[in-house]
Amino acid sequence: MRILVTGAAGRVGSTVALGLRERHQVRGHDRVPMPQLSDTVVGDLTDFDAVLRATQGMDAVAHIGGLPGGDQWQAIHDSNIVGTYHVFEACRVNGVRRVAYASRAGVLSHHPRGRMRTVDMVPTPVGHYTVSKVFGESLAYSYAHQYGMGCVCVRIGNFHLDRDQPQHPHHLSHGDCVRVFEQALTWPDVRYEVVFGVSGSNWPMYDLEHGRQAIGYYPQDVAYVPEEEWDR
Repeated sequence: MRILVTGAAGRVGSTVALGLRERHQVRGHDRVPMPQLSDTVVGDLTDFDAVLRATQGMDAVAHIGGLPGGDQWQAIHDSNIVGTYHVFEACRVNGVRRVAYASRAGVLSHHPRGRMRTVDMVPTPVGHYTVSKVFGESLAYSYAHQYGMGCVCVRIGNFHLDRDQPQHPHHLSHGDCVRVFEQALTWPDVRYEVVFGVSGSNWPMYDLEHGRQAIGYYPQDVAYVPEEEWDR
């Protein structure tokens, strides 16, 4: 497949882009150069023309770009609200049939810690950054049902570039990061799905069975937490 990865110079984006290029034709988009990729578009998500160029000729897009945190409204608005709209609209204009959107597991952070997170829980976003992720999920739903675009929202847990293996149910290993996005981009007959982008764990904090059924995501890395440390 011809896949665009936005945010390809970032932690998650670079991991996904480099992992996918072993099996797919990968193009990167970011505000800074991406020397590890041969096909790149340097530009800002607020520049619709640049996003339109980046999505041209692509089969699918992993939209991982945007501000990775913080709570400054104007910056979040420009990058994560307007920028995300630009990606979906450019995909519509260019006929891209699949988008994997990088959301965050933290949209459910204010549910009790001892309760398993499921995709049908009502989001409880706190802070402009998390609110922007709920906006992106809603935009994905709208484009999926209004324009027939296949959309998968991947609610990413904690990702550490300097530590691969998971140590907590919130964690996402490097290998599972590539796996969940590849499944989100390639699994057939998807209209709209939400899945948790976390690795496996003996502490059942997240419903990973839904991801297996929805897009065939089977995490290969597992965090083992002593039961006495679980929140019940």
